[in-house]
Amino acid sequence: MSLPLLFALVVENLQTFVDGIWCSGLGSDAMSAISMSHPVYGMIGSIGTGIGVGVSAAIAKYVGAGDRRSAENVLTGSILVVLAVSVAASMVMWFLAEPLIRFCGGDGSVELCMEYTRPFLLTSFFLMMNSVWAGMMRSEGAARMSMMLSVAASAINMVLDPVLIYGLGMGVQGAALATCISFMSVSAIAFSLYLSNRMFLSMRFRGYRFEKAPMKEVLIIAVPCAVEMLVQPLISVPQNAIVYGCGGEEGFVAYTYAFRFIGIALIPTIAIGKSLIPVISASIGQNDSRKIMESCRLTYKYTLSMEFVFMVVIFILADVLVNVFMNSDSMAPIHDEMALALRIYTLTCIFHTFRIVGTSILQASRHAVVASVLTLTREFMFLGTFAVAATISMHAIYWACDLTNFIMMFVITLTAWHYLKKLVADVDAHSARHLPAPEEERGRRGFRRPLKFIYS
Repeated sequence: MSLPLLFALVVENLQTFVDGIWCSGLGSDAMSAISMSHPVYGMIGSIGTGIGVGVSAAIAKYVGAGDRRSAENVLTGSILVVLAVSVAASMVMWFLAEPLIRFCGGDGSVELCMEYTRPFLLTSFFLMMNSVWAGMMRSEGAARMSMMLSVAASAINMVLDPVLIYGLGMGVQGAALATCISFMSVSAIAFSLYLSNRMFLSMRFRGYRFEKAPMKEVLIIAVPCAVEMLVQPLISVPQNAIVYGCGGEEGFVAYTYAFRFIGIALIPTIAIGKSLIPVISASIGQNDSRKIMESCRLTYKYTLSMEFVFMVVIFILADVLVNVFMNSDSMAPIHDEMALALRIYTLTCIFHTFRIVGTSILQASRHAVVASVLTLTREFMFLGTFAVAATISMHAIYWACDLTNFIMMFVITLTAWHYLKKLVADVDAHSARHLPAPEEERGRRGFRRPLKFIYS
C-alpha cells in the first residue's frame, strides 16, 4: 500500500518543487503572491482530502467485510457529494478570496494573487476529486493505479509549466492553469476506469439510491476531517499576516519555502500513515486485532527511523538545498535566511512523524473528531506562539513553530495510544476471541512504554 503511494507523493512534491523553481524566475513578488494565495487554494483542496479519507476508510471496511454492494454505493454517492460541495465552495470562495488575501497583507499584489487563484475556483470539482480518486483506489487495493494517475498528473503539470508560464507569457496564472489541467486529466482517466468496470468496484449512476448507512460511514470521518482541513488554511491567514508583518516579503518567502524541504522529508511518513487507515479499517471489518497492533507498530518503527536520517541530512545540506530557489536577483538576499529557517525546521521531522501517524490511528479508529480537535488546537497554538514571537524576530517565529509541534507531538501520540488500546479491546470483544492481553508490552500509561512497543 505504501510504496506506490510513496512514489506518487515523491512525484507530486517534485511537481511542487518544479513549480517553485519556474516561478522563482518571475521574482520574489510572484513567489510571495503564490504563498499568499495558498490558503484559498488549500481550503478547496482540503474538502476533497477530508472526503477522500472518509471514502478510503469506509470502502476498505466494507471490502474487508465482503460487502461489495455497500462499497459501490459509497463510491457513487461520494462523487455526487463532491459535485454539490464543489459548486457551493466555489461560489463562496469567489467572493471571499480577495478579502482573505488582503488580510494576509497582500494589498500590493492582490491582482497577482487573484490571477493564480481564479483557475482553481473555476475547476474546484477536479481539485477536490484528485484526493477522492486516490482514496477510492487505495481502499480497494489498487495503490499502483492511484500511483500511475498521480505520476501522470505531475508529468502533465511539469510539461505545461514552462509552456504556459514563459512560452505563452501567462506568468503565475499559467502555473495555476497547468495544475488545473493536470487534475482534469486525472478525473477523465479515473471516470473511464470506473465506468468501464476495469476496477474491482464499479460506479453506477443509473438506478443509484442514497443509502444512509454506507454514507454515514463516510461522513463520520469525512466531515470532521474536511472541517479540520478547511479551518487549517483559514487559520493560516492570520498566521501569514503575522509573519508578513514581522519579516516582510523576504521573511515571508523564507518562512514558507524553507518548509517545502521538510514536506519532502515527510513523504514516507505521509505515505505509510495514509496506507495505515485502510489497513486498520479492513482489519476492523475482519475482526483481526493482531493485525491492527502489528500494522501500527511497524508504521511507527519505519517512519521514525527514516525521519531521523532525513533530519540529519537536511540540517547538514541546508545551504546547498535552498539554492534551487535562487533563480533571480531578488531571491539572492533571502538565501541565508531561508537556510537558517530550514535548519531550525529540521527538528520537526520527528515531531511531525508522531503527529501524522497518531492522526491516522485516530481517523481509522473512527475518532476523526478527536483528531480534528487536536489538529485545530495545534493551529490555534501556532497563532498564539507566532503572535508572541513576532514581537521578537523572525528567528523566534521559526523556533515557535518547533515548540508548538513538540508539545502537540506528546498530546496527539498519547491520545492515539489511548484510543488504539480501546479499539483493540472492542475488536476482541466483538469477535468473541480473547487474545493474550499484551499489557506489559503496550503499557497503560507514560511515554516510554509506547516507544518500547514500537521498537520491540
